[in-house]
Amino acid sequence: MLAFLDALCHALAARDRDEIRRRLRHPLARALPRTVRAEALAIARGGVHGHLPPTRTLHFYYQTLQLLAATDDGALAHATFAAGDIAQFTRSVMVALR
Repeated sequence: MLAFLDALCHALAARDRDEIRRRLRHPLARALPRTVRAEALAIARGGVHGHLPPTRTLHFYYQTLQLLAATDDGALAHATFAAGDIAQFTRSVMVALR
């Protein structure tokens, strides 16, 4: 699921309409909260000229990391590394949207 969310976040940051829609057709997309799907569709509709940041998707990604870290000691190291990655990714998205 993390790999799917990571790919979706990157597609949203790039505002790649085709890739966003492809990700939303993936079977794992059915597990996304309604607000995340709505945000992804809105960003896809806005295209490269849109200004909506993927905040709900990034928040859901971070929550997923936290849940994995809390449930499995083995995932803790991976989740900690990935949380640093998502923080860096979030900063780069916000800079790109300015």
